[in-house]
Amino acid sequence: GETIDHPDGVYQMRRDSVTNISSLPYGEIRADGETTAVFRDYDGEFRTLIAVRNDITGFSVYAVSGVWNIYGRAIIYGVVCVLAFIFCMVLVYRLLTNLIRWQEKTNRELKESADAAISAGKAKSSFLAQMSHEIRTPINAVLGMNEMILRESGDASIREYAANIQSSGRTLLSLINSILDFSKIEDGKMELVLVKYDLSSMINDLVNSISERARNKGLDFVLEVDSSLPCTLFGDDVRIRQVIMNLLTNAVKYTEKGKVTLVITGKKMPDNKLLMFVSVRDTGIGIRKEDMEKLFESFARLDEEKNRNIEGTGLGMSIVTRLLDLMGTSLKVESEYGHGSEFSFELTQEIINADPIGDFMDRLKKSVDRTEEEKYLFAHDVSILVVDDNDMNRKVARSLMKRNGIVPDEAASGEDAVEMIAAKAYDIVFLDHMMPKMDGVETLKRLKERNLIRQGCTVIALTANAVSGARERYLDNGFDDYLSKPIEVTQLERKLATWLPAEKITWKTTGTAGENASKTRVEEKRSEKLSDTVLEFDPCPDPQDDVTESGPAASKALMKSEPAAPEVFVEFEPDTPREYEAVKEPQTADVLTARLKKLGIDVEAARRYCGNNDDFYLELVEDYVKSCPDKLAELDHYYDSAKWHDFEVNIHALKSISRTIGAMMLYEKALALEEAAEKGDVDFIRSSYPVFRTDYQELSKAMQAAMGLA
Repeated sequence: GETIDHPDGVYQMRRDSVTNISSLPYGEIRADGETTAVFRDYDGEFRTLIAVRNDITGFSVYAVSGVWNIYGRAIIYGVVCVLAFIFCMVLVYRLLTNLIRWQEKTNRELKESADAAISAGKAKSSFLAQMSHEIRTPINAVLGMNEMILRESGDASIREYAANIQSSGRTLLSLINSILDFSKIEDGKMELVLVKYDLSSMINDLVNSISERARNKGLDFVLEVDSSLPCTLFGDDVRIRQVIMNLLTNAVKYTEKGKVTLVITGKKMPDNKLLMFVSVRDTGIGIRKEDMEKLFESFARLDEEKNRNIEGTGLGMSIVTRLLDLMGTSLKVESEYGHGSEFSFELTQEIINADPIGDFMDRLKKSVDRTEEEKYLFAHDVSILVVDDNDMNRKVARSLMKRNGIVPDEAASGEDAVEMIAAKAYDIVFLDHMMPKMDGVETLKRLKERNLIRQGCTVIALTANAVSGARERYLDNGFDDYLSKPIEVTQLERKLATWLPAEKITWKTTGTAGENASKTRVEEKRSEKLSDTVLEFDPCPDPQDDVTESGPAASKALMKSEPAAPEVFVEFEPDTPREYEAVKEPQTADVLTARLKKLGIDVEAARRYCGNNDDFYLELVEDYVKSCPDKLAELDHYYDSAKWHDFEVNIHALKSISRTIGAMMLYEKALALEEAAEKGDVDFIRSSYPVFRTDYQELSKAMQAAMGLA
């Protein structure tokens, strides 16, 4: 009773043929109608088998079919699904890969754009700073000469022309100064200098600066000063004056009729502080609401068509907001278009003298009397150490402190400084950064390791590399402050006033004319007849801005020019020799400095580093000339023996003293060599030092001849 439904006709159950398969292996499967088996059939093919048994009849029916017929679609669908899944995964992978690549490319392009924008910004700031400085120098010369015309000319028409030149020159100088300030702020080089200042004196400067401008436009200038304000405050009065002056200037510019009002009031706060309120109101054109956001944009002008005849760079308000931000406050603006504006700010200042300012005009008169004399710092019973391996730099520092009543101790190396500080307590140590063997940073580290820096001792770094961020770098290295070289009198005195104990400082006054009364005669040996033939130098460029060094690219460009071009610092003309006029009497400082100027020496810049003392300056020039053989011998030794660190230290020292005496072209070349030594650019040093050596030697010979020292 067992039948089978089989693909093979032999086994297929038909009407006329029934095959009993009880003897075949098919019977081994459970006939429950649920169990399916895959087995190899008699012909070798894989087939599926299922069986069911009827309990009533006792018959078992077997159904056999090919595997593909049963599972074919499932296999196909499965394979299709797997392939589809693989395809989707590949597609997603490709999409993600492309997305990541696109993101990386976009990020790279954004970074390149950002770097380009930053570089462009730095280049712009550097260009503005350098060009502003370069332009300002000849403008100052023009204004100075024009001042002499106003003083000496008796011709009314010439004096009128000169007055117009003075007015336009001052306007131009103001614009240049604004651009310079803006570039310094953008470059992060603007720092607040906090000092004691007389509030009435500051207000007086503002009144004198703006009242005439307002009067020339037919405007009333109204001043409202709170009589209870303290008379002496502590803050950066120069920047406060600059902010208020910019606001007043803008008010006068954009006001055609009516008045400009300056209001200064204040409220005493805890901890001896004053919250000072400053307001500038005008009856001018006002500002539209939609233009309010443009007000503080750099180089932007409001109502350009309407105000096209008004002078200015559009930097004033931008500088104001940035300076106020630097001082921890902000500018408030209220304006009604067509009716006027009010600009105001609040600023916290420390009170030094709480006596009320009282009647401003009365106090103003007293302050004017006081300003007839110049104040300078005088210190008594102070101990100061100057550490510098260069004797000329020590000599400069010693001479500049003479007026302040200070005779500093001197050390020529870090080792000497350690011994001297161990033996004596100092109020201030001026420590040079670049020194052979043990530099300033190493010296300071050793002093701290041995606990030799006593309480109350201030260590100030001396450096010729006063670039942006230098102050933070030296503070990180443990210094209390830094002073850039060449040293300027005002900067040195400011450091002394900041760091010396207050009880050791007094302020003396001297008549402005008394300080630089008359030019003294120089040594008799300088009066001897000069050599018949002297060397003529190409003029040097003006010095760079005081807080930055020249760029390495520019410096190297100077070094790499051909020897026959302006790179050759000295040009000798044997066929047409130039002679200085031979004189029998001693030569004055004016005559000798004039000769140095003809050699391309920037005497005016150098005077600034010598306290405007011509005799001292000429003494430094003489030392510079006499030290040339020794300096060259040292440099040659380190150059020949490839001791590049020692070469860097010595070329750094020569760079500094070259700038001190005004040899700016040589300074630029020394700077390029120093940077090359620092970076290990031996090829540049090898190709450039011989040219530099010749220039240095020839310059010294020419200066020696000009000074009458040959």
